[in-house]
Amino acid sequence: MKIKFIFGPYGYEVVLGNISEQIYNKYAEDNQLLVDDVSGFNEESELKEWSDNDDINHVYGAVVEEEGTEQYLKILDEKENELLNIPLTEEEIKKKGINLKEDINHSGETDLAENFYFFGQSGEKGEWENYDELIEVDQFNLKDFNIHIANLDGLKIAYAISYKNNSKISLNVVSSNPNYQNFEVRMGDDV
Repeated sequence: MKIKFIFGPYGYEVVLGNISEQIYNKYAEDNQLLVDDVSGFNEESELKEWSDNDDINHVYGAVVEEEGTEQYLKILDEKENELLNIPLTEEEIKKKGINLKEDINHSGETDLAENFYFFGQSGEKGEWENYDELIEVDQFNLKDFNIHIANLDGLKIAYAISYKNNSKISLNVVSSNPNYQNFEVRMGDDV
């Protein structure tokens, strides 16, 4: 049996990148200038295009909500039979016995505490799947699967899955439709 995970309908491309205190001070009070500069509208920008400001991390996937949500997780077999359909929340995932692995965690309270950094996100509507690498199993058991989560300064993204102790399979989006962007300069708690 081959297994396909589908996450949706909303997700993000999120980047975190180091910036100087000077850059922080320049953009902290002028978000429109920041948007113009990281969107490529200002040729003399001190920042790269937003998605290239990613020397801390760059993650793409479906957003994991805290509670009550339109977000969903579906699991299908190779014949498109639905094996699971639940809200994409940590609580629901844990209830079903799927392992959550928060293996990326960047926060102003921990590793970014002494940093000035850029936070950029682009929201999209679509479905994130492992359609390039279906997981072959002899027997379907939810406890054998892992959902890999990136916590990017409070925004949780499901970006990969794995089966037992096998390698992570990155999720890819189908029918992406960008519909939201947010760019900020931030400073950690201890700066």
